[in-house]
Amino acid sequence: MENRPLLLRIQQLVEELFNKGNTTNLLYHDLRHTREVVKRAAEIAGAYKLDASNLFILLAAAWYHDTGHLQGSMEQHEETSTRIMYSFLEKEIADHLLKAIAGCIMATRLTASPVTLTEKILCDADTYHLGTPEFRQTDPLVWQELEVRTGKTFPDKDRKSLLFLQAHSFHTSYCRDLLSRGKQDNIEWLQHKISSHS
Repeated sequence: MENRPLLLRIQQLVEELFNKGNTTNLLYHDLRHTREVVKRAAEIAGAYKLDASNLFILLAAAWYHDTGHLQGSMEQHEETSTRIMYSFLEKEIADHLLKAIAGCIMATRLTASPVTLTEKILCDADTYHLGTPEFRQTDPLVWQELEVRTGKTFPDKDRKSLLFLQAHSFHTSYCRDLLSRGKQDNIEWLQHKISSHS
């Protein structure tokens, strides 16, 4: 990939942002999560044989997609992530690449509907854990982070997580084929937890 040196710089810059930033309250949206999303994005991209340009767009977006969390607010963190990405890359790459990376980052909003293949891949990389046993460790972390950062307590966490999983759909056939069974296992795990507490 001709953009490999730039991707390496992006990785180093993002890692530095996380290592130097205030990550005390980022119990889930931390550097480990970002690295995992980059890894999963590359895995899914391999199934679709993305060309070098689209692979660069995807992986750059994966590195930057949650950097906005470092600036405080959970709401609209995707917009903040996009601004951070622009501040580092606008003098480095063509405008159409910047817009495509921004499009991928913005597609990770829970209310967004990804359009391009790279957007769909990034969304699935970001929610890949929903179809793996890892979900059982990450779901409590998501809620703990939400409570710490908002100062609120959320009752019925398991029920809310169950509704989220039931409403969620993977956007790529690769993830649907690979992760649907695991996601169903997690749905059943939550249902069992809920019934055992009631």
